[in-house]
Amino acid sequence: MTINGISIASRIAASQLQPAPSRDGRTSQSGGSFKEVLNESLQKVNTLQKEADKAIEDLVVGDQTDIAQTMVAVQKASLSFQLMTQVRNHLVQAYEEVMRMQV
Repeated sequence: MTINGISIASRIAASQLQPAPSRDGRTSQSGGSFKEVLNESLQKVNTLQKEADKAIEDLVVGDQTDIAQTMVAVQKASLSFQLMTQVRNHLVQAYEEVMRMQV
């Protein structure tokens, strides 16, 4: 499903990987290194995975009865993981291309 040419899945995934504010309230985009941005994004993906696992566990145990919330948590985790995987693939591809360059 698309809205204005952008898929809903890509909007959700991109919004989930926004860097979290640092301890001083700034986001890492305002001057942080690539390493910091990547690390924060990986931590956010990990957090979403843990939230999805907890939602599934709560549903199975009976603490939560709303299956829609569980499915939303699982889809958020899945989309963010897929986006992270694609970013990794592109980084590896770029690295391989740089390594093939002749100096």
